[in-house]
Amino acid sequence: MRFTWFGILFIVILQLACKKANDWLNVPRTKQDVVFSTLKDYQALLNNTSILNAALPTIGLIGCDNLIVLDKNIQSLPVIERNSYVWNKDIFEGRNSVEYSTSYLAINYANVVLDGIEKIGRSSSNYHEFNSIKGQAHFFRAIYYLELASLFCKPFYDQTASEDKGLCLRKSPDINEIVKRSSLAETYKLILEDARLSADLLTSANNVKTQPTKKAAYLLLARIYLNMSNFENAKKYTDSCLLLGNSLIDFNIVPRESLPYRFPDFKGGNDEIIFYAQGNLYQTIYPSENTAVSLVDTLLYRQYELTDLRRKVFYREFDSITIKFKGSYTGVASNFCGLATNEAYIIRAECNARMGNLPDAIKDINDLLRKRYQRGTYVDFWSDNQDVVLRKVLLERRKELPFTGLIRWQDLRRLNLDPSLATSIFRYNKGVLIELKPNDSKYVYPIPQNEINLAGIEQNIR
Repeated sequence: MRFTWFGILFIVILQLACKKANDWLNVPRTKQDVVFSTLKDYQALLNNTSILNAALPTIGLIGCDNLIVLDKNIQSLPVIERNSYVWNKDIFEGRNSVEYSTSYLAINYANVVLDGIEKIGRSSSNYHEFNSIKGQAHFFRAIYYLELASLFCKPFYDQTASEDKGLCLRKSPDINEIVKRSSLAETYKLILEDARLSADLLTSANNVKTQPTKKAAYLLLARIYLNMSNFENAKKYTDSCLLLGNSLIDFNIVPRESLPYRFPDFKGGNDEIIFYAQGNLYQTIYPSENTAVSLVDTLLYRQYELTDLRRKVFYREFDSITIKFKGSYTGVASNFCGLATNEAYIIRAECNARMGNLPDAIKDINDLLRKRYQRGTYVDFWSDNQDVVLRKVLLERRKELPFTGLIRWQDLRRLNLDPSLATSIFRYNKGVLIELKPNDSKYVYPIPQNEINLAGIEQNIR
C-alpha cells in the first residue's frame, strides 16, 4: 500500500473545504512546511477533529437490514451507495473509497505523532503530557484499524485468522512506504496492542469529548473483543469502563421531539457520550427526512412497543410504511460513530448472557430499558432460559444502536458465524428479489482498485 503526499493533502483540503476555516488546524501547502518540535504541536495535530473525529466509516450500514430503498428509487442513488445497497460485486467502479482513504489518513496522523514524540522523549517534566498524547494516538490508530477490518477483512474467526487476509498495517509516518497485507490475526494483534496501550496511558480526565480517555479505551477494548467473540475479555473491559461512570440518560427528559435531530450536540447535555465521533456522510443512512432516498425497515420499527420512547425519539413516522431515522447522538445530520455508555451496558449484557450469568445480563438490560420507556410503563424482563435472554439482549442491541457507526454491520458479520443466529437479508432491485446470505463473501468490501494498482496487494474475493 502506497500513498502520495499530494493525495493525502488533497483529501485534507477536500474535507476542510466543508468546514469553517477556524474550526480546524491550518493545512500546510507542502510536506516541507510541516515542522513539529514540541508536544504541544503533536497535541494540536491530534486536535484536528475534521480528520480524526468526523470521518469514521459508515458505508457498511447501507448493506444492513435496518433500512430499505424502494425499488423505484434505487437507480437514483449515488453509484457507490447503490452498489453497496444491492451488494454488487464492484462497489467503487474505479472510484476512490472515502472509507479507505480517510481512515488511513487518520492512521497516518497517529503514526506521525507516535514517531515524533519518541524523538522528544518522555521525562519527569513532561511525563503526563507525553503519556496522554501517546495514548490518544494509539487509541485513534486502534479504532480506525478496527473499523477498516470490519469492512475490508473477513469477520474474525480464531481458527482461520492466521490464514485470512488482514489489512496493510502502516506503523510508520513514511507515506511512500509500500506495505503488504498482513494476516487477520496480525491485524487484530496490533489493534489490541494499540487499545491496551491507550488504556494504560490515558487518564479518566475528560476535558473535551473528542479526545479519548481511559474510559473510552476500555470500551473500545470491549468492542474489539466482542467482534472477536471473546466474551470474557469483552465483559472485563466493560466492567472497567462502567466502574468509571455508568449513568444513563432518561429518555423522558433529555431527547426532544421538537429538536431536528432529537438529541443535543455533544457539548450540550448527552452525558452518555464517552468519546465523540461522527461518520462519513451517505444520504442513504444519515438522519434526514428525505423519504425518496431510504426508509427504516418496518420490521425493525414494529419491534418497538408503543411506550418505548425510542420509537418516537429515534424515528419520525410519516405513515405506516414511511419511517425515517432522526435519533443520532450527534444531534446533527450525521451518524454517531463514537462510544457511549449504552453500548457498554449492552456489551456486558450479551457477554453475561453467553457466559450463563443470566441475572447480571437481565439487570443490565432492565437498567437500560427503564430509562427508555415512558415513566412507569416498563415491566422488568425476566427469564431463566439462556437462549431467551441472549436473544432479548441481541434484539435490544439492534433497537438501541440501529444506525450507530458500523455496529449493525459488525453484528451481522459475527452473528452469522453461529447458524442459530444467522440472518439472510433481502432486497428488491429492478423487480428481482436478491438475497445476502449469511457468511456471503460480499460481507467483505473490495479493496479500492487504485490501492491494488499502486501496491500490488491482493484483492478480496466477492
